[in-house]
Amino acid sequence: MNGLILNGRYVQLGNGQDVLYEKASEELLGLGFRSDLGDAWFEYNYIPDSDILPIKAPSKTDVGGEPFQNRLIYLSAYRIEPKELYRITNEDELRNHEFGNSGEFALQYLSLYGNEAVKNPYVILQKDAGNGLANQLKFWMDRIAPGVMAGVTVNSQLRTSELRYEFVEGKEKTNSYKSMNVGFGITYVLPLIIALLSAESGDIVVLENPEAHIHPAGQRMLGELMALAGHGGVQVLAETHSDHIINGLRLAVKNDNISGDMVNLVFFYKDDTDSYRHKYVSPRIAPDGRLDVWPDGFLDEWDKALYELI
Repeated sequence: MNGLILNGRYVQLGNGQDVLYEKASEELLGLGFRSDLGDAWFEYNYIPDSDILPIKAPSKTDVGGEPFQNRLIYLSAYRIEPKELYRITNEDELRNHEFGNSGEFALQYLSLYGNEAVKNPYVILQKDAGNGLANQLKFWMDRIAPGVMAGVTVNSQLRTSELRYEFVEGKEKTNSYKSMNVGFGITYVLPLIIALLSAESGDIVVLENPEAHIHPAGQRMLGELMALAGHGGVQVLAETHSDHIINGLRLAVKNDNISGDMVNLVFFYKDDTDSYRHKYVSPRIAPDGRLDVWPDGFLDEWDKALYELI
């Protein structure tokens, strides 16, 4: 369709009135991107009560190919919560990593493809212990939520999956527990780990609030996993409010797990000295993990609170 669709599989943006900037100088919407194939800019006519905005010709593009052909994996801020049973999907969509916006189909993926080798060598831990997805999930879960082991049972007839957890205590395992009877964050982060471990070079993984409901130490490890996935050619786009996630990225650079040039931080803010226009700054991560600039409001509340406590 030759227009901008505001509501679809990944987003529900409403109608034209919902997306037009309230201080816009003219009633027009633009969308542009820059890629290795070239740059493009599209403009769309504004229709307040429509969720399909027709394109305004001509568009400006010098893209020398078909952009956005990469596999896209998107997990929203609202992910699966602990519950009795989860839905399953058809296997064709599952093979293409269609995990659902909330990640419920990642459980089914783990059940079906848990023995398949993880293709990104940089995210593999304990290589001598097996590079299968289920094995690597166990190792990373132990880093992010120590001692936790996830198990999934799929019932194809009822079109459901069940999630249970065991805990490693010393050299012994506990009984298996329903997801409702363990910490909320464990289930919340599980689809993220599966998505990052199963992603291949060229894939695009979009994550909203990956840190939600996770202990700070686990958030740091999740940041390191994101960096390692990126080192293996996966483009990870994450929206986060967590300094622990950022520190995980910084430590990954310092420990030579990824080059600082491969990590791009973008801090968005409103400039109160310029009619509250939306602006951004991109701190760069140096080889020692330090940032070249730390703008006011960028994950600095901890320091501000400490200054008041002293």
